Amino acid sequence: MELLNAIPAWLIIGVLIVIILTIIAMAVAYFKNRSVEDIRTDVYQLILKAEHMYEESGSGKQKMKWVVSQARKLLPTWLQALLSEETLENIIQAWFDGVKDLLDDGKMNHSEK
Repeated sequence: MELLNAIPAWLIIGVLIVIILTIIAMAVAYFKNRSVEDIRTDVYQLILKAEHMYEESGSGKQKMKWVVSQARKLLPTWLQALLSEETLENIIQAWFDGVKDLLDDGKMNHSEK
């Protein structure tokens, strides 16, 4: 703790700014090469694969867990560190709900519920 107190506050703030800017630059580079639509398409493919792998009734949680674990592997390591498994699961669930909504009547109108 004494070592931390010996470091000037401006230096700590400067290092934090550099780290944040580096993360932002890496995110921009990643999303420049891969659009959200590309990532979403990969996740949809994983969902379809899970549907065929786990055909038994009541295996929804198992399917989702598998999809999240596989989708996580598609992300760069730095993004895996920033994005919690729970957050990724929520994103994938929202995409899945959107697909179900679109498929039930061809419209995105929350009619699947």
